Amino acid sequence: MAQRVFVDANVLFSRTLYDWLFLLRIESRGGLFQIHTSWDVINEAGTRLRDEHPEWDGEVISSLMSKAQDVFDEIIEVFPGGKVAGTADSGDWHVHHAAEASRADILLTQDSGFSSDLALYDVYSCDEFFVEIEKCDPQAVQKVIEFQAPYWAKRDGKQLPEALRDANCPEFAQIVLKRIRKMAVTTK
Repeated sequence: MAQRVFVDANVLFSRTLYDWLFLLRIESRGGLFQIHTSWDVINEAGTRLRDEHPEWDGEVISSLMSKAQDVFDEIIEVFPGGKVAGTADSGDWHVHHAAEASRADILLTQDSGFSSDLALYDVYSCDEFFVEIEKCDPQAVQKVIEFQAPYWAKRDGKQLPEALRDANCPEFAQIVLKRIRKMAVTTK
């Protein structure tokens, strides 16, 4: 049965993280996991992107919204509110409530302020989650690397493993680096 993964705004705020999440979701359509979020989370990510990049045109933000509608299995619109015991940041309460409303097995977040002790879901960072995907569906990871590697190879400067390390996915970056090196050896 597919794991239900609720995605927090800080994952959507990072281009590297949401690219990997969305591409892995597309490549693992066999039912390994589903991704869920809420409109509140999408709006939070859009607001953070706008604050960080006031010079961007509207297409960049609307592109994220379009991708969300295309890739997410479910976008929660209605969920309960209220205080959440064990979650000090009141700005995260809506994430907890929406994750539970989506019947999430996993909350995918880069925020260390969440505790799964009182929740119905487990809390994973993107690094932990992507490493698990590698263990369960290495072919999906390989396909995403094959798709992303040429794009990153054309760029001056940062390469794919470095982008993953910068996005706080050091263990997964090592896995990707090893696979890229192996691909380079087999194509010679």
